[in-house]
Amino acid sequence: MRRPTKIDRIFRSVIGSHSTLACWDYQKMFRFICCTNNGLPFSSRVFTKIALTFVVTVATCVVAFGQSETSTSAPTETKPSEKTESNNAHNQNGQPNKETKPPFTLSVTEDQIIGITLKAQDATVKEIAAELSKRLKIPIAVTPIIERHRVTLNFSDLVLEPAMQQLAPQVFIDYEIDMAAGNVPRPLGIYLQGYNEAPPAENAVVKGNSDVMIIEGDTEDTGDSKDKDDKEQDLEVKYEKGEISVIAKKQPLVVVLYSIANELGVPLQVTNEIVDPISINIQKTSVESALRQLSQNIRLYLRADLMTQERRPLRIVLVGPDKKS
Repeated sequence: MRRPTKIDRIFRSVIGSHSTLACWDYQKMFRFICCTNNGLPFSSRVFTKIALTFVVTVATCVVAFGQSETSTSAPTETKPSEKTESNNAHNQNGQPNKETKPPFTLSVTEDQIIGITLKAQDATVKEIAAELSKRLKIPIAVTPIIERHRVTLNFSDLVLEPAMQQLAPQVFIDYEIDMAAGNVPRPLGIYLQGYNEAPPAENAVVKGNSDVMIIEGDTEDTGDSKDKDDKEQDLEVKYEKGEISVIAKKQPLVVVLYSIANELGVPLQVTNEIVDPISINIQKTSVESALRQLSQNIRLYLRADLMTQERRPLRIVLVGPDKKS
């Protein structure tokens, strides 16, 4: 009975330590098997060696298979997370993927009257103004208070002024108005501001090359008060509450324009001195309407305040028939 018990102890010892045996080389394993004991019969020793060799081989294969499976499965599990982290880092750096869509869509039509279509979802006014400036090809100034403001809008084919009022509470637009028939006011610059912010400088966009000074009066004037009163009645300009009245009797156009500019407090720029006399009687109308009645060679620059609905003249220019200011 001692021999079976000894063999049982050997098998239990081998099975309990198969992971250790997997690390041994075959020479040490052979020595271990030889030293299990020479006291066993020859047949039993042969059987023991074969059994131990089989168990060790199976244990070695199991350990090797487990290690190879772990090494092959690890990269498969980590690659998706590494890719996700790389994508997240890319987005955090402010460089959106090609599939990322902008937070707004904008289209502009310019068939005489400007029409704007905008669909925005939590977009900044600065982004929209920059794109609109490219489309209209005019500068659009945005104050620091407004440029960080985010808007969600959806409107279609809205004309310029109401469209701009959707972006900021206080809006100024500088226009050039060509008095030739069929021309509509052309925007030169847009200013988007917050409440109570100071208006932009008058020459922020509208800049003139030169002003004109005209010396009025007859060099042969005798100083008679009656003659002076008659001359004053030949040209009379009055501007009040946004309306202008002009009475002229055989006066050169440039002289009439100078009187209007002087009454409005704006510069007059003359590139072509038209001396043909005119006679006209205009009563209480807008400056734009009055200038259209005087000549088609006049350009009026004005600023529209969309919050107060005031349209204030900035400059008057007299040009030749074939010239543009």
